[in-house]
Amino acid sequence: MFTTKMKKQFSLSRLFTFTVAVLAIATISSAHERDTYKIGDKYYLLVVGSLNEPFVVDSMSGVDFRVSQIEAPGGHVSAATPSKGTPVTGLDQTLKVELAAGNKKTTLALDPSDRAPGSYTAAFIPTVQTTYSYRIFGTIDSKPVDLTFACAPGEISEKAEDNSLVKVSDMITRINKVGAFACPAARNVAGFPEPALSSYELSQNTQNLAAVAEAAGKQASTAQALSIAGIVAGLLGLAVAGFAWKRK
Repeated sequence: MFTTKMKKQFSLSRLFTFTVAVLAIATISSAHERDTYKIGDKYYLLVVGSLNEPFVVDSMSGVDFRVSQIEAPGGHVSAATPSKGTPVTGLDQTLKVELAAGNKKTTLALDPSDRAPGSYTAAFIPTVQTTYSYRIFGTIDSKPVDLTFACAPGEISEKAEDNSLVKVSDMITRINKVGAFACPAARNVAGFPEPALSSYELSQNTQNLAAVAEAAGKQASTAQALSIAGIVAGLLGLAVAGFAWKRK
């Protein structure tokens, strides 16, 4: 039987475990790249990542894009002193996002959030474990924008910071870059008790089986044709021998 003290300890233990789990999930879901840009004469904080992280093949995800206008003292907004700034709304009318994975590309519209001004999404389902890039293009404050953000394979650091100035165009300069967002993980990492194959892997396996079956069918047809040809040749040989015996 549990005593009152044991019950309290058990409850505290469960609460601690739950808190750790929530913090772990929050850490994973916050894996975004945070870049400060000077566009024209204004500073903007662009936050880019993927929806529903961890990013897993064959699971609903999408582009998560947030923009706010900020004041950047000294021209930098570091990971230690981030600035939320003023959300920039209406960019769904002036920006689009191009997805790229390998040699495949597609362009999606940005959907503004009803609850979080300055936040935009573009939903999609990753079907292959590879490097994805999000190209944001159009205009911000009537200034032409064309920026590409690529996921980082392997382990990522939310605190990694790059303060080197990058001249993107005559009107755009990247002031600094903080963190990164991950590439999609294989679907089988979440499978239990057996690995969960992705739809792409299932399609490839089906095609491979079809190719093997087709090859086997061709071999069987060839063997059958050769067998028939051998029987016909044997019958012809018997007929010739019979004809020769009669003449003799």
